[in-house]
Amino acid sequence: MKKYKYVFLFTSVIVAQFFASCNEDSIDKVNDPIPYESIGGYENSDDVAASHLVSKFSFDGNITDSKNGITDGVGTNVTYEAGIKGQAYKGSSSSFIAYNTVANSVINLKSISVSMWIKTDPHTGGAQSLFMLPKKTDFWGNIFTLIEGTGPATTMLLKNHIQKDVTPSIPWSGQFIEHGGDNVLKNMFGAWKHLVWTYNGTSSTYSLYVDGVKLDLPASISKRYASDPLAGGVGYGELANSEVSKFIIGGYQQHLGAPWGNPDGWMLHYTGLMDEFRIYDAVLADNEVVALYKLEKDNR
Repeated sequence: MKKYKYVFLFTSVIVAQFFASCNEDSIDKVNDPIPYESIGGYENSDDVAASHLVSKFSFDGNITDSKNGITDGVGTNVTYEAGIKGQAYKGSSSSFIAYNTVANSVINLKSISVSMWIKTDPHTGGAQSLFMLPKKTDFWGNIFTLIEGTGPATTMLLKNHIQKDVTPSIPWSGQFIEHGGDNVLKNMFGAWKHLVWTYNGTSSTYSLYVDGVKLDLPASISKRYASDPLAGGVGYGELANSEVSKFIIGGYQQHLGAPWGNPDGWMLHYTGLMDEFRIYDAVLADNEVVALYKLEKDNR
């Protein structure tokens, strides 16, 4: 019996050595690894409009802006989950990130592209703020994105806000761009969705993309004016933020304390997931949005 046992053990060792040798021999030690196929001429998501990327949060276990446009942050009840690329910020009814320092590259935006991945569910009770560039002297901030409560409906009522404070002032200085009525967003809940919105300060034009697809928006949403166009109002023109102080992800400026008052009851923290949050100081072209969507989805 011992004889057969030793034969079996000897045979097992020989077989293991054979396969180890095969695996070693199969490794190509001469040629470079075959690179990923480029997407839209880009190898990595950070290559897209690289010179215009002023802020980027990947949320891979931290709250750091890798471009240092928004810094000195402190998280409250922040946790992380698996994201579209690495980890993602996980919101809750009490979670947010407060940043104390905002660079001029963000403050002085004239045009803008905001890109992010979100995964969330319908909610009620108010509007959840995904992010906000605050304004010290106003109830509303400068630039921000909200999701209104529509639960249990399965459509998303998205609102983006832009600001232009100039001298002399214009009648429509702070503008909500609302995707309501026939323009509510469909199939946005329960799965990862890539969201990009842009504002072009040269053409006074707003655009929105979902999963790389540019939405066909009516002129009442896409074209922005400084005052009533029916009364001779001209295009809104370049953005002009003012009285900027701090930055918040997952909440309103009122969640930051002074100089703002306490938040109203309808001002809700963002409770979903967020990943790869980016701000550009230029308008991404259609092909750039598509490339960004595909590259990040491919974990690049």
